[in-house]
Amino acid sequence: MDVFTESYLRANVVAWLPVGREDCVLYIGEEDVIAAKLREMAGDVVCAAEGCGNRLFDFVVCLGNWGKAGLREFCGCLKDTGKLVLAAENAYGLKFLAGAKGIGQKGYFGAVEGCPDAGGVTKEELLDGLSSAGFGSWEFFYPFPDYAFAMSVFSDAYLPKAGELIDQVGNFEAERLVLFDESKAADALVARGKFGDFSSSFLVVAGKGAACPVLNEEGERILFVKFSNDRGVSRNIRTYVTESADGMRHLVKMADTKAADAQILNMGKTAKALAELYADSKFSVNACIMRSDCSKRSAAEFVFLQGRTMEEILDGMLSRGEYDGAAEQLSKVLAEILKCRGQQEFCMSEEFREVFGDVKLPDGLMAASASDIDMILSNILVDGDGGWTLIDYEWSFHFPIPLRFILYRCIRYYAYTTEARKKLCAERFYRSAGITEQELLAYEEMEEAFQAYVLDGHVPLRTLYREYGKPAYHVSSLLNLADEQERRRALQVYFDRGNGFSEEESVLYRSKALDGTYHLHIPVGEGVRGIRIDPGSQACTVEMKRLCFLPCRAGVMDFISNGHKLAEDMYLFDTEDPNILLTRLPGTETTLVLDLRIDSMSLAAAEWIAPKIDAKYRLKKMWKK
Repeated sequence: MDVFTESYLRANVVAWLPVGREDCVLYIGEEDVIAAKLREMAGDVVCAAEGCGNRLFDFVVCLGNWGKAGLREFCGCLKDTGKLVLAAENAYGLKFLAGAKGIGQKGYFGAVEGCPDAGGVTKEELLDGLSSAGFGSWEFFYPFPDYAFAMSVFSDAYLPKAGELIDQVGNFEAERLVLFDESKAADALVARGKFGDFSSSFLVVAGKGAACPVLNEEGERILFVKFSNDRGVSRNIRTYVTESADGMRHLVKMADTKAADAQILNMGKTAKALAELYADSKFSVNACIMRSDCSKRSAAEFVFLQGRTMEEILDGMLSRGEYDGAAEQLSKVLAEILKCRGQQEFCMSEEFREVFGDVKLPDGLMAASASDIDMILSNILVDGDGGWTLIDYEWSFHFPIPLRFILYRCIRYYAYTTEARKKLCAERFYRSAGITEQELLAYEEMEEAFQAYVLDGHVPLRTLYREYGKPAYHVSSLLNLADEQERRRALQVYFDRGNGFSEEESVLYRSKALDGTYHLHIPVGEGVRGIRIDPGSQACTVEMKRLCFLPCRAGVMDFISNGHKLAEDMYLFDTEDPNILLTRLPGTETTLVLDLRIDSMSLAAAEWIAPKIDAKYRLKKMWKK
């Protein structure tokens, strides 16, 4: 299975565009999942490797593999009101600086180093190419994590917040390096206002005229879209942030397919129920108004609110070392969750079993008639006056669920997600909430069953990555391996000045090359009676190219060792204490020239090979006699 090319998630990069059934689209590419998605959206789609003669199109879509000459041709293929949709890798994109390869690239850092065949470009090169090709306007968008698997699309008018860029999709095309933590680096870029410069991909919508805003069917400008569609088809939705002509912003959640209409319709039903349940608490519920687009998919509009999430507030406290304050704030949230009205003793229903499984729960748990199980800190917005608003209640159910399960999820999805948050100690909050060990086991089972319910048989990309993804080599791990290998291949030279060999009378050398090669000129003083050379501290092979005293500059002098001769200059040591002993010394001050290479191997392999080597040489001697 070629996940990289066949996953329907690859079509996210175009699925949000306002392409209608009346539009004709030129897709620069072959028949694939993106072409299939465009055919769902438009009435007429042409796939071509380049342009398409004298025909004019409403949209020309090119995802990578563009050039200035190509841009001019694309411009000529567009109607006066048409739009070019162009995706390109950023030559200085964060993922490439961190060690990922560009699409189709065999080597690392090709675009960064300016290699002619590298696919990455800079924003300035894109702007120059568009202007030279005849385009009069353009708008930049930033697919995240990249345009190949765009799970979010940001714009200059709606940039990410700190903590929002953590869902890094694994690499499916080629192995990669991991030189630093991309999530932390992304947060730093966001804080410094540099996200747009280092976004891994650019997505440009360009037009011939003076302006080419990307508008939805209500005439609102699309600023941002988030895809929540790596789950069961009946659960897949999108979240849009749009802006109308009066400058007002809108938050819209829409079914990704017709099958997910019920997921959206449930939000409208839930808003009123939650407002009644939490009328006695600090929580208010973001208003929800149902709307529909012309494709007849359900959509719900919510008030676009300003503020900071409770998650951001607690993160800020932790970053300042205010652990007691953060703990107190989390305790307040948990206390407010328990203030819902109409509580009654929990009774398991068949609807509950369908979602959370037939788990064994203790008696006496309290529940309400409806529940938002996703009352986690990132879904609680705090406004400038200190008011708390539930901003996302997609995962609400209209049957009894233990209230302490909601507390469990609120604690779990904060206190276990980063190293800094772990300092709050989730177990402490479980205990203070009265959650017993029996409940914890049951709630873990419920969470697993719920996640399976969300997926509804779908295999998410994160799971596919375990089977089909290419390896990611963390530089810290590589350095540790290199350091361990270098330590094991370290060469130690001992000098006997009449008292035998000792650590005090030795010098340790480390190879300056990763391949274990040594080129040494070792000073030997007068009075040295013997020299012992230890080539590492494990079983190994040693290729001896030069071992001599100056003025001799070539050859390998006679020596005694605990190794076995493999070939003319190759020796095998089947011990973890290999050594080479020199007894014929010049007796005067001189220099020992040492030119060799050490290759480590397992002791078991060396012990298996050694007897066979000795037998081979015994046979050779017999034949010579």
